[in-house]
Amino acid sequence: MIKSIYLSYFLDDKTPVYGGELNSFKVEKIKQICLGDTSNNKFFSFPNHIGTHIDFPAHFSNKGKSCSDYPASFWHFSKIGFLICNIEEIEKKAINLSKDIEILIIKTGFGNKRGKNEYWEKQPIIPSNLANFLKINFTKIRVIGFDLISLTSKLNREEGKKAHLDFLIYNDILVLEDM
Repeated sequence: MIKSIYLSYFLDDKTPVYGGELNSFKVEKIKQICLGDTSNNKFFSFPNHIGTHIDFPAHFSNKGKSCSDYPASFWHFSKIGFLICNIEEIEKKAINLSKDIEILIIKTGFGNKRGKNEYWEKQPIIPSNLANFLKINFTKIRVIGFDLISLTSKLNREEGKKAHLDFLIYNDILVLEDM
């Protein structure tokens, strides 16, 4: 029996947004059976940096790839690395993972603060040099995912910008945020 685990959150009006922006997720009922329409339909409006999502290179480069630039086969992962640790322990704990992982999922525990301002105001800083470490030690890695709202912490936005460039542009590792 295969065990399934949800890796993403459902979107709703309480979904946290980087920077704490309020009322970012909007749903408008545009057709309703109870009003005589033949079907129920909704219109959704939200920013691209909300909920569980992937940052693509185009997020930080005008010449970077976007979702449509990746073939379906890119999203098939046979070698998955999983760590339960805080940010400071990633390199030490990752050494024990198989060297041929294609995706690394990190559970820091900070996701327990989701729904509180602390989740977006005080998340740990992910160092930009982690991208180089991962690409050197795991040459097949394509995606890193974690339970933080962003690769950029509000505590050090410059390091966050550098981390985005190092992961997305220089090391070709996509970033899966807010898992």
